Amino acid sequence: MAKPEQLIETTSVLNGSEIRERLARSEPDERLVVSPILGLKEQLRDDQASLDVRLGFQFALMVPSLIDAVDECEVGAPPLSTLFTTRHVPFGDRIVIHPHQFILGATLEYIRLPMDLMAYVMGRSTWGRLGLIVATAVGIQPGFAGTLTLELRNLGEAPLSLYPGQVVAQLFFHRVNQLKKTGKGLGQYSGAVDILPKRLSPKATHDTLHKLRKAFKKKRKTPSH
Repeated sequence: MAKPEQLIETTSVLNGSEIRERLARSEPDERLVVSPILGLKEQLRDDQASLDVRLGFQFALMVPSLIDAVDECEVGAPPLSTLFTTRHVPFGDRIVIHPHQFILGATLEYIRLPMDLMAYVMGRSTWGRLGLIVATAVGIQPGFAGTLTLELRNLGEAPLSLYPGQVVAQLFFHRVNQLKKTGKGLGQYSGAVDILPKRLSPKATHDTLHKLRKAFKKKRKTPSH
């Protein structure tokens, strides 16, 4: 998330031809990178204002846990990644998401945004009508680089087969003004290709909450007179 002094002002949404122009720019600081694009005419059309993205090979499924709750302030709490088991699904194979199941998936495409663009991730309406909700952090900050982690949940009543290479989501790009390039505040997942969750809060917030929790537990144990 951008810091308060980094004022963000979003303007118009890029149309299909504008997205294609940004993909073709030669200047590294201005070029939008989305790679690989398996079918440019299919994924990016001039009569639309979005770029389709596909499912990649990496998935993570939540596993049953004996912990009483996910608690970042608890001393010795296991890493969030231990709540998942990963699975690699090659081209031609599938993963089945059952009703009310939640899994994580990665985009096939590696994405890098220049500092004057941000993006939103939205699910495809056809999948939504089948009950598949495709979400992520929704907003992708300027300067982000990496694959996108998609949160997939089947709210329907029938199992759904998912295949690497399927189009499941779309990106909408917005121009951004008045954003200073500092190299900071791009988020803990910028540059990442790992879909497993890391920490719930920024380090400073985590440390403060941990100290408050420790003081509260100590006060509660102190006998009153």
